[in-house]
Parts: sequence; C-alpha cells; structure tokens
Amino acid sequence: MPPHLLTLPARAPRAGSVRQAILTCLLVSLLYPVYLAIDTWGLPFGRTVHIQADGRELTFRSFRHTVGDAVESAQIPLQPGDRTLPDVRTFLWPGIDISVIRAVPVTLRFGETASSVRVAATSVGDALRVLGVTLGPIDRVYPRTTDAVYPGMQITVERRAWRTWVEQRPLAYPSRVVADPQLYKGNRTVRTPGRPGVDQRIIQALYANGRPASVVPRPWTVAQPPVPEVIAVGTREMVASRGDFAGHEYLMLEATAYYSGPNNFGGAIGPRTATGLLAQRGVVAVDPSVIPLGSRLFIEGYGYAIAGDTGGAIQGMRIDLCFNSYDEAIHFGRRTVKAYIVDRR
Repeated sequence: MPPHLLTLPARAPRAGSVRQAILTCLLVSLLYPVYLAIDTWGLPFGRTVHIQADGRELTFRSFRHTVGDAVESAQIPLQPGDRTLPDVRTFLWPGIDISVIRAVPVTLRFGETASSVRVAATSVGDALRVLGVTLGPIDRVYPRTTDAVYPGMQITVERRAWRTWVEQRPLAYPSRVVADPQLYKGNRTVRTPGRPGVDQRIIQALYANGRPASVVPRPWTVAQPPVPEVIAVGTREMVASRGDFAGHEYLMLEATAYYSGPNNFGGAIGPRTATGLLAQRGVVAVDPSVIPLGSRLFIEGYGYAIAGDTGGAIQGMRIDLCFNSYDEAIHFGRRTVKAYIVDRR
C-alpha cells in the first residue's frame, strides 16, 4: 500500500486532562467576583482618593467609607462653614476626586441692606445657592454669577420686577346746538345732558430694589366715550301785536351799560366802536349772531339805537348800552329790557 494512504489512529484523551480543565473553569467562576470586588472597590487594598485642599493635592489609598472619613484621615481639618465636593456623607469610589472649599467672608447686599456672611462656594452663583438666595427671572447680580468668590468680596443682588397700573383722565364732552322752532328766540334748553368720557392708558414701570428704574407709558385710548350735550335754541320770533311797533319782532334781553370814559368798568374802551361809529348814547353792543350789526332798534327805557358794537362778554341774549357819562351808566345798572327790531340788516 502506498505510504500516503496510511492513516494513523486518533489519540484518545487522557482522563486526567479533562478533570484539570473542569477544575480550572470552576476556579475561575469562583474567583472572578472576588477579582471584580478588588478591582471595583479596592478591597482589601483600599481605594485611590484624590483630594484638593488649600492649594495642594493629595493622592492616597483609603480604607475608609465616606468622603468625610477620607478628609479626616488625610488630617485636613474642616472649619465651621467649610464644605466638600462631593458632600462629606458621600461613599467613596476608586479614583474619587474630592475638593475642600473653605468658607470666606463676603458682604451680601440687597439694595440699601448689607450683611456680612461666611460662605464656602466656587462661584458667585454657587454662593447664592448655598446662602438660599433665589433669583427671579430678571434679577441682576453684581459681579457675574460665574465669577470666582474671594475673601472680602461684595455680592450685590438687584431685585427687579415689572409693575403695571392704569392711569385715567376725564374726557370733556362736546356741545351740539340745534334749532328749535317751538322755542322763542333767546330761549335755550338742554335736550340731552352731556357726560364726560374716560381716557386711559397702561403704565408699565421697571422697579429695581423697590424704586422705579424706567417707565413705559402706552398711548391713551378711550375707555368710555363722552356723551355730547344737546342744546336746543329757539328760533321762533316774538312779534308785537299792538302799540307803535305792532308787527315788529322784539327780544327780551339782559342789558348792561357802559361809556367810553377812563373810569369805565374794566378800563377805557376808546372813542370808536367795532363798526367805526363814535361811542356815544344810541350805539349799543350786541351779539351779531342774534342781532345783525347795523340793525335799528328801539329799546324800552333807553330809546332808539344802532347795533354798532360788539364785546367779548356780549354773547347770546345780551346787550350793552352806551351812555355819555359815568353817572348815567351807573344809574342804569343791569336790567332786562324789551328791544324792538325796527330794521333788521
């Protein structure tokens, strides 16, 4: 038979090798959790701890349980107000980094009120958190919350808030005059009483520590429109039915007296009237909307006259009679007269 066709019989495994493999597997399964415990928790060889305190760094293996225990075993004393990161009650883990933060004196100011405190913090924001200061959404802090804390630092908290209120003011009502043919001329009556309206605007003010920092007024708007006053003015003529002026219109007017001398009430008015006539008896001041200028009148208790002057106080059913002397004007005084319109211009 050719050599290459020869086959050797397989070697049978020894019984001792199989038992050795089984024992090895069993030993690994029993020792692996112990290995994990040693690797994870540092037992029984301790845990590696890194501590930063007072500008120096320490690295050692600790058999203690908590951060506070590790700091104590490193102979780093904690004064009142000092704190650690993580907290002293935190359980140690291998490779833990511990920072000892010393409490330093700072001044905390709210507006005009300032207080001295000791705080252990890495930043201004951390200090406010440790001190239990909650910031509002628009509050401001000086210096910035990210700045580092140092001894003697002043931290100012500015409380800011928006306040809103409504400001109101009265809105004058207009007057509307309507003609009333049922009323005699010179008569006026209120048909609809006027009522003021209300203007309002919203004021927004930014307050800083209880004091206004800026004010933002919005435009005025009409909250309640005014009610117009409606005044009816008579247009019906009064016509004399008998006497010398029968058929002529007449008016009942409130009459006063004046003269052009220096001691006229309110001061001298000058020798000429508004129409250029000489200021003398027989020339009277009227409201042109009631009696047209140039009209000829007969006034009971005064006589014939020309409507030739005007006056700021002579409005509506008023008439001012010119006299030639101060005594005549004073004697006439103020009274109601009947004025016939002899010739209306």
